[in-house]
Amino acid sequence: MKKQVVKMHDPRMHEQKEVIQKMSKRLIIIGGEGNGAVIAACIKDNLKRFNDTEWEVSGFLNDFEIGKTITGYPVLGGTDDLGKFLKDDYYFMYAIHMIGRNVKSEEVFLKMNIPVDRLATVIHKNAFVADSAILEPGVFVMSNCYIGTATKIGMCTLIMANSLIGHNTTVGRLCHFSVGSITSSYITIGNVSDVTLGAKVLEKRKIGNYAVAGANSFVTHDIPDYEIHVGSPAKFFKKVRLD
Repeated sequence: MKKQVVKMHDPRMHEQKEVIQKMSKRLIIIGGEGNGAVIAACIKDNLKRFNDTEWEVSGFLNDFEIGKTITGYPVLGGTDDLGKFLKDDYYFMYAIHMIGRNVKSEEVFLKMNIPVDRLATVIHKNAFVADSAILEPGVFVMSNCYIGTATKIGMCTLIMANSLIGHNTTVGRLCHFSVGSITSSYITIGNVSDVTLGAKVLEKRKIGNYAVAGANSFVTHDIPDYEIHVGSPAKFFKKVRLD
């Protein structure tokens, strides 16, 4: 005869689940399969490996994937639907960043007008952020990153895995640091700029607004506003798009 296993309902398990859900803040990611999916994966990994229940991904806002899913999470609407979610207790991560179309990335952000107190800051548990570093609302820091002492990271800047930002460096809002980028110390970076895949920036340099240090470039001089520099040493390549 087969043994019959009877599963008993334990009300305490339900209560424990409810407590966890109440502790977690509901997060909507604005973006898609690129940066947005990385943020969702970071939150999932923090929960799985470190039992971090601070954030729970509810879904995405994406103008091009409405009604679909992104890495298993529902697309709840487009960017114009932000208002109806502000009525509830959702928080938001702005993950739209188009390298080379920096102006457009900022345009979408400003149009959405997300309240500062509803911007989430998400940091992977394997990242190092110095106690004296300042991270403004909306910043994302992925695994194995290093952010040095007395450094300031501007609103909604995205810092991808294995990136290093040295001490006494100032970064503006809506910047993007790609995987493996190295930004040294005493550097000033303007708004909506990029240090891309594997790029390295020497200390005491200045990268302007809407500027790009190209992939694997070695930046030994300042990069002016709206310019893309590539190579080793990095040299002017072209202007970023303004549309």
